[in-house]
Amino acid sequence: MNDRSSWAKLPIRWIHEGGLAKFTDRAIRKVPMEWPLSGIEVDAEVDVEVLRNECIAALRLYLVLCCKTDFKTGLATLTYPQLTRLAKMSRAVISRSFKRLEQEKLIARQHQALKQGTTVRIEGWNDEYAWGKIPKLWLHDGSSERLLLLTEFNYCKASLDALKVFIAILAHRDRSRAGIATLSYDKLAFITGVPRYRVADAITKLYDMELISFRQGDYRDLNPMDRTNRYLVRGLGSYWPVEDAAEDMATTQLRPSKPPKDALEAAIDFMDKGSQ
Repeated sequence: MNDRSSWAKLPIRWIHEGGLAKFTDRAIRKVPMEWPLSGIEVDAEVDVEVLRNECIAALRLYLVLCCKTDFKTGLATLTYPQLTRLAKMSRAVISRSFKRLEQEKLIARQHQALKQGTTVRIEGWNDEYAWGKIPKLWLHDGSSERLLLLTEFNYCKASLDALKVFIAILAHRDRSRAGIATLSYDKLAFITGVPRYRVADAITKLYDMELISFRQGDYRDLNPMDRTNRYLVRGLGSYWPVEDAAEDMATTQLRPSKPPKDALEAAIDFMDKGSQ
């Protein structure tokens, strides 16, 4: 598998075992009570923005590393300048993301001279367990230096939800069903840790990013499996069955067109220069 391939390998055991739920922005913090108990603090579970940003950056970096890893060895050697271009993240953010991925035992770094770059081993790469596919070429979206679509997972709660749901769908594609993933909202919530009431918004975001298309289950059907949504990941050569093709074409034509890729890259470069 060379770097020009349209897809990259994705270890999925950790996803099936609930690893995505560990990437959460919820934590126990001291919270002040309201009047008349003002001045008293109690422990409460709250959203922590720093944790959310850390999770998004770490998962984005993980996908970047998988896309640049040697198919046979599970090793990737990259310099920080290469990583900052590919992931559109600063050196400091990449460094923190490495530590988080190591903490979750998803990668291991090999010690070597900095000028030689950073060599990373993706844990579970050659595991006998099943593995999934990442639509690498699709994520580049015409860009040679960036996985452009990953940059659209910006630092907000909706992006963290969508990114985890996307990875979950990648890990549950069924080869016997033409690569279509069949998952209920309850299952997605369980796998990812995303509250069920936010799963629909995450799916809509992925659809708007043109990363997936989906079919809603038919609740009149007696088959329980058909009462769940079916998801097709774009960029992996999968197609809907003939009976679904017309519907897919109709919904695609109704979707607002995205800005040209060169305009999107120019906007990103402009923002990068403005932040310097």
